Amino acid sequence: MKRILPSYIEHLGEVTPFTYAWDMTPPTHLAPRYCSFSKPGNNKLLPNLREAIRQSDLRDGGTVSFHHHLRNGDYVMNMVMQEIAALGLKDIRVAASSIFPIHAPLVDLIRSGVITAIDTNYMVGPVAEAVAHGLLHKPAVMRSHGGRPRAIETGVLKIDVAFIAAPTADVGGNINGVHGPSACGSLGYAVADSQYAKTVIAITDNLIPFPIAPISIPGTNVDYVVVVSKLGDPKGIISGTTRITKDPLGLMLAETATKIVQGAGLLKEGLSLQTGAGGASLAVAAFMRQEMIKRKIQGSFALGGVTGYFVQMLKEGLFQRILDIQCFDLDAVESLRDNPNHIEGCASFYANPLNKGAAVNYLDVMILGATEIDTNFNVNVTTGSDGMIMGGSGGHNDTAAGSKLS
Repeated sequence: MKRILPSYIEHLGEVTPFTYAWDMTPPTHLAPRYCSFSKPGNNKLLPNLREAIRQSDLRDGGTVSFHHHLRNGDYVMNMVMQEIAALGLKDIRVAASSIFPIHAPLVDLIRSGVITAIDTNYMVGPVAEAVAHGLLHKPAVMRSHGGRPRAIETGVLKIDVAFIAAPTADVGGNINGVHGPSACGSLGYAVADSQYAKTVIAITDNLIPFPIAPISIPGTNVDYVVVVSKLGDPKGIISGTTRITKDPLGLMLAETATKIVQGAGLLKEGLSLQTGAGGASLAVAAFMRQEMIKRKIQGSFALGGVTGYFVQMLKEGLFQRILDIQCFDLDAVESLRDNPNHIEGCASFYANPLNKGAAVNYLDVMILGATEIDTNFNVNVTTGSDGMIMGGSGGHNDTAAGSKLS
């Protein structure tokens, strides 16, 4: 692209400029995991978040992490960061898999110096605007959905305390996302955090007797459990972009994309497919469904963020399996809970480029939206033409690198 990329960035250190996919020397070892144990009779339940933060020994300059499976209905990040501020902690790095408009209260914490760095895969809303305007003291790092677990597992992103919103938990710290009043479905983005963070705190509004079933994240990864009145609003999972477009231009683009898949010879028996949560991408799923019914085709699997469109196609026998890293609507949550062919996976399994074969490498077709595309097919999904942050890569570059057609 004829740009000079830096090899050193202040507050981040040495960085490796991108050249092209798979041009890398993978590490031979993963980062060490922290070791602790729980004796018989030990109680993981703590009375409140503040006490949990104290027990975690979080200090100035530390890194805290959050998952985004409740999307724009998440209450946990704001709740935790307000407690961190009340304890007088400063210079905190927030490593959240995504940040949404509901997290607007973080802007004041950025101004006050409680939050000085952000590491995320996607952000939109007031926090994104604040970062775009230079309010953050240190550079914001934006990763892909596969790049985040890669960074955690290799020790590039070190997490002091992982705060995991757990729609259902037991006293042993076993958690899942498919039961409870705040059910959000898959907890795929929180798995690496639970494995590699120094301290892991599960936050739930639905504590039930040991053991829960199913278990998405085992209590062997969890240090403490805190019960709160409400994790969030599951209706916020459907936040902005997870509805099919009604725009005629968007529908035309979706129909054209379906014809391209057909022309590439990939609309065939055993098709594997991922679409995004954007309105036009969801419209592609609807057009693909029509063609698959017409041609009597059964796909092997649908992947990624999962919507009711994929759920419908699974029920109709148009796909054998769904591999689910995050649920984009409540139909997907219900399906993950009830259908054994709807399978929960973690972000590393989904798209980590430095493991022994992520699911994206088995994709035939990926269809995801973009904010800008140039005539050389370079794609921008993070900013608008005005430089404002409008989202982030998510799984875009991971799936583009792994799939046959993007």
